[in-house]
Amino acid sequence: MLESIANRILIVGGHPLQLCFKHPNEQNRNHTLEDHEQVVIEVGVQQNKSMMTSIRARTTTTINNDNNNNIRDDDKEEEEQEKNVPYYCGCRIDSPMYSRCWPFFILFSAITDFSFPLPSDKKPSQHRYWGWISVCVVLSIIAFLYYGYSVHLCLTLIYQGSMIQVTINLISVHLLLLLLLTSYARIVTKRPGTPKKTIMTMMKRNDILSQQETSRPFYKSILPQRWCELCQWWKPDRAHHCSVCNTCVLRMDHHCQWVNGCVGFDNYRYYIQFIFYTSGTSFWVFTTSLTAFIMGNGLATYNKIVIVVILLSGLIMVSVGMLTFSHLWLITLNRTTIENLQFHAWKNQKNTSSVTQSELSQPPPMFTTGGKCIFNRGITENWIEIMGDRWLYWFLPLGIKLKCNGYEFDYNENIYKGYGTVSL
Repeated sequence: MLESIANRILIVGGHPLQLCFKHPNEQNRNHTLEDHEQVVIEVGVQQNKSMMTSIRARTTTTINNDNNNNIRDDDKEEEEQEKNVPYYCGCRIDSPMYSRCWPFFILFSAITDFSFPLPSDKKPSQHRYWGWISVCVVLSIIAFLYYGYSVHLCLTLIYQGSMIQVTINLISVHLLLLLLLTSYARIVTKRPGTPKKTIMTMMKRNDILSQQETSRPFYKSILPQRWCELCQWWKPDRAHHCSVCNTCVLRMDHHCQWVNGCVGFDNYRYYIQFIFYTSGTSFWVFTTSLTAFIMGNGLATYNKIVIVVILLSGLIMVSVGMLTFSHLWLITLNRTTIENLQFHAWKNQKNTSSVTQSELSQPPPMFTTGGKCIFNRGITENWIEIMGDRWLYWFLPLGIKLKCNGYEFDYNENIYKGYGTVSL
């Protein structure tokens, strides 16, 4: 029951705006997060191939007539690639209109938490300049709530002679705000973690696969190894390529516009603390404001700004509170948002009566055919892996060294017995 509720709240990958995502040759295709990631990789590879074919066409036309056939083949291939360019809201992602509307897409992403891919003429990570708009929106909301609560509510209580109540309210809200702003600063400034480039990971894929002993990355891989065509390196277990940040992210949970970046291995603990203190602060502001408003005869004592504070804090309390509950639930299961969405997409397909056993796809890489996650080692071990083994750091947004390095993850040996053999 709790898992189904958490899954309904975590709809980042199953956003309704995915309906705007169209592919010209696949009108009825249901895109999951892996499909979205694969499309972005294909677009990047197609752009690189089209650039190479155009250069090759210019340099070989003056050599001999035999290469004309190759040029024609390249042109045909380029035409086929152009047919496979996806559409977003009726615009091709390589069209000038899509590029000009990019600032509006960034602002729209901040409101809806739906990530749009970069236009072809934008530089990698250029979205972060526009992404600061969402950070300013968050800080503006916090500033308004602080102003309305401290000035229009607490000052009115002081005039009524409720000094003890005002003292408790202000001390509590300032302490919560300090932890909230500190954790938000850490999640905004802390990178999620990306795979390191080494001699092994920078080698071309065919060169690595052609060797027997050196065909493994420098880290141990539990899951089937994956190659990122855009980053040109091996993906560690649980890593994914972010189409917005244009890089692979270690233990990627999701891309969040409100923090102007990805939530991954290195900053996931700060993200949990941020949404936890956001829920706690909004809960305190909502309950104390509503109590004072009711006990103080409502609008006869307080102005309309207090009503806005009550409504806005209540809305944040409900929405972010449910999100906090969902992520705490995922920590106990040792799943990311992406892995949870992949699992439930496969589970829904499995429970569909119209799907035969032969048509049923394989479960996500980290799950067995029985639906068990190989990284689930129990609530205590799962919690320590993310939040650390010192209980004081669970609440303080301070740096801490975790036992896991983001490349290699401990796994449940009992579940893994029926899964496969560990790759050394």
